[in-house]
Amino acid sequence: MKKKLIYSLLAACMMFTGTSCRDFLEVSSPSVVDAGFVYSELTNAETAMVGLREQWRSCTASHTFANGAFYALDGPGSDLERHPEPTTSQIERHLPEGFWKNGTATSASTPSIDFNTYKNVYTALYSVIALANNAITAIENRADYNEMVASKTQSMWGFYYGQAVALRAASYHDLIRYYGDVPYLTYGGANFESLTPRDVIYEGEIEKLKLVEPLMYRPGDKDENGAVVGKGVPTRTFVQGLIGRMCVFAGGYSTRRNDIAYTDSEGNALSFDKIGSDNNNAFYGRRTDYRKFFETAKTYLDAAVATPGSSVKFHITDPRLAESTGRAFGNPYQYFFQQMINNAPTEAYADESIYEIPMTRGSSNERPYSSGRVSSGGNNDHPTKNYGQVRMQPVYYYDWFDNNDMRRDVTITATGSTGKGEEKLIPWGQGNVANAGGLCLNKWDDNRDPAPHIIKARQSGINGPFMRISDIMLLDAEVNAVLGNDGVAKSLLKQVRERAFATAALAKTDEFITKSGSLYNAIIKERSFEFGGEGDRRYTLIRTGLVAEAIPAARAANVAMIEGLKANGTYTFPNTGNTVSKYIWTALGDLKSSKGYRLTTQCTNADDPFLFPGWRGQHDSWESTGGNALGANAKEGKTNLAIRGLFQPHTPNTVEITYADGNKETKTGLTLKEMMDLMDEGKAKSIVDKDDALNLALTNFAVDILKSTVATDYTTTFFEGYDGTKAPIYFYPINYNTLYSSKGMITNGYGFLQIVP
Repeated sequence: MKKKLIYSLLAACMMFTGTSCRDFLEVSSPSVVDAGFVYSELTNAETAMVGLREQWRSCTASHTFANGAFYALDGPGSDLERHPEPTTSQIERHLPEGFWKNGTATSASTPSIDFNTYKNVYTALYSVIALANNAITAIENRADYNEMVASKTQSMWGFYYGQAVALRAASYHDLIRYYGDVPYLTYGGANFESLTPRDVIYEGEIEKLKLVEPLMYRPGDKDENGAVVGKGVPTRTFVQGLIGRMCVFAGGYSTRRNDIAYTDSEGNALSFDKIGSDNNNAFYGRRTDYRKFFETAKTYLDAAVATPGSSVKFHITDPRLAESTGRAFGNPYQYFFQQMINNAPTEAYADESIYEIPMTRGSSNERPYSSGRVSSGGNNDHPTKNYGQVRMQPVYYYDWFDNNDMRRDVTITATGSTGKGEEKLIPWGQGNVANAGGLCLNKWDDNRDPAPHIIKARQSGINGPFMRISDIMLLDAEVNAVLGNDGVAKSLLKQVRERAFATAALAKTDEFITKSGSLYNAIIKERSFEFGGEGDRRYTLIRTGLVAEAIPAARAANVAMIEGLKANGTYTFPNTGNTVSKYIWTALGDLKSSKGYRLTTQCTNADDPFLFPGWRGQHDSWESTGGNALGANAKEGKTNLAIRGLFQPHTPNTVEITYADGNKETKTGLTLKEMMDLMDEGKAKSIVDKDDALNLALTNFAVDILKSTVATDYTTTFFEGYDGTKAPIYFYPINYNTLYSSKGMITNGYGFLQIVP
């Protein structure tokens, strides 16, 4: 998204608030006095804030909310999501993603395997903190600081102060998620001394956020200069939501080192409720006084839900009108993602967003490249290459989602793009783009951009959805459930859940709560439907303690599915009754001639093989984009894939079989398994459904998962060795330059190797 950020000012801002950041992050700041000058008047302060926000934007885009740790851990690392490529070829991602083989592989983090991902995430976050600290210190040294804070009213200085505090707090939150206990720097010019217990950091940053919260503007407010506050900067609502996020982590479960004396910010020793046994001299538990964090979270989340800002809207109906072609919508959840895609070349934000990480079209961007619908295209193709790092577990697609949940098709797709204007089925083998890798995240798709960027891959300009109102609503529901406010919690759950169904009756909220085991469990599970593929699930499982049962359960579901496919060629999932088949029936066809469009939206006819499942297809007018040549099928108008048998087996009565020797034969009465066996054994080159005018052909779908090299990544090497009985080791090691330069004051825990000077 093109933002009017004055990028050239970043260099000047870095001079004013200068930091000296070597690999070991000695963040001394010789220009703190200069920072005081910068923050002496508003014009210079805004220049400095542009620099700080750009440092944060760059960090999130490259390291924590698109690429880097997000790409390697958050997006694909849970019971819902997975990587598309073999464990052996992506070991630097799979090891930490899978809890380091239950902690047995942490000693593999030798200097030769000290991957840049680990080091660069750490460095980038502390670079944000260094700039934020200079801003915070300079504003706190202003003569009017005490008056500003005491007023508890909105002002430009309070807004700038709050932004710096918010970005520092968000950076520490990520450091704790990725590294555990880390050094705590709180003022301009501070240097590293030693590790600080995470509780001291959480409590300190939460208190600071509470201090600045009333000083800030909400999204849609006009500041004192008359400018409307957008969603590309931290706001009061963002701070309220961040307080809630940090509180549920501070009061949640985490893995902690036995060699650190954990205290609160006042130095009082802490006690913990633990789950499982110790692992690598670390335990997994939560503070026994966790409820106080949920009380704080409730206060601020309640406020954010009640008054999120005039530009934040939670849509319970879809504002889009049906088109003259008959293309229907009626899915407000779908609308949020379409808004984000539509806004890519503009400065607009999605209605439900509270804060979006601004991205510029033409600059590096992971949506949809790694976080979206896949394409096998190259640069200047239809659409460009999209790799598809975030793939989805079959059990999530087939057995978790209610068949009436309108979020399913938005979240997951079985088809991608050839890059030549054609839709294609994605096989379940190992690999990337649309050639392999299986079920794919579907929320962002270059096909859906009215003016797609096809100059180069990875440059769409789609913003990062860092915080939106449904996240705050479900967090608020969670903390109210923990505190026993079931009426409030259920009301919030119902609002989020029921807008994902055509009617409240179809949502079956009471039945869903009962099946989940409790209102609390239902709220946590609802997050999996609302935020699938967005990097939420991994740390939700960790902080709630549910990871101990979730990962083994997902592995068992994969084993059962694979065994069923081996034995029968199909497997029926127990919760929904949906059935996955090794082969399904597909054919390319001309949807535009018959419907007037290629991109489908909310499915209105489940019997139409082009419309079901929904939210797929191809760009309506690739011909007008001026990219590379369309494929032969697209030139004939055959751009859309008709599908039968995706969720229930389809067995035609009459089929035409083309045998390996080229001979053809028409047969009737074959079972689906008999037909699939002919394909498996190589006796048949193709089998075509002659009962259907589309001539759908039996197509490889889940066959490749039965190969031992693929099956192991769904079973054996899926969180290898982790059975929930030991503390999960889910952190990155601190880089060795930092360890060495600290002269023993900073150390690795959790079984990671040390380098001692």
